[in-house]
Amino acid sequence: MNKDITGPVDKVTNVEVDLGPRILMVSSEVLGTADNISIEVAESTTEELEKLKSANEIRLVKICGYDRE
Repeated sequence: MNKDITGPVDKVTNVEVDLGPRILMVSSEVLGTADNISIEVAESTTEELEKLKSANEIRLVKICGYDRE
C-alpha cells in the first residue's frame, strides 16, 4: 500500500482559468503581449489550479502525435 495516498483527490474537470495579462514568448524571444489569457483545463486538482493561477511562468508544450478533434 502506498503511504503517500491519504484520501480522495479533489478533482475538477473542464474549468476555465483566467491567467491575466501575459508576455508571449517562444524560447527566449518575446513575440508580444496579451491583455488577458484564458485556458480551459480538462482535469486538475484544486491545488494544481491555484498553482497555475499564481505562476509567474507557464510553459505550453505541444504533444507530438496528439490529434484533437
